[in-house]
Amino acid sequence: MHGMRATVLGVAVVLLAAGCGGSGRLSKADYASRADAICSKYNRAIRDLQRPQSIRGLPAFVDRALPLAKKGNDELRRLRPPKSEEATAKELVAENDAIFAAMKRLRDAAKHGDRAGIRTALRDAATANQTSKRLGGDLGLRVCAQG
Repeated sequence: MHGMRATVLGVAVVLLAAGCGGSGRLSKADYASRADAICSKYNRAIRDLQRPQSIRGLPAFVDRALPLAKKGNDELRRLRPPKSEEATAKELVAENDAIFAAMKRLRDAAKHGDRAGIRTALRDAATANQTSKRLGGDLGLRVCAQG
């Protein structure tokens, strides 16, 4: 159980940190720079939260971290990438939303001690995170693509 607990806690922090406006369209370089600044800001805020020491502490951590991650994703959503990158940017935000949904399922499974639910939620979050990282890389992002 200790190994699973450490893995769950570590993955939860990383995935929530992964999940990080403007009026005119940005160049690809400006979009990447602004998106990475958003991801840096919210990744730092999530890392500054007290990490849970057990699976039992995971629900409270997710409840504190998720609003930060969603706020960052909302800021990403408001950025206006170049037209050529718009579809990819929308996919990135959608994958981050999928990470958040999986983290809610993880939180709920942890509340009930549902090990199978924890594993499924982690797998779903990890899959969405991999896709998010790939999309971030496609957009020229560095911080957001580290997930």
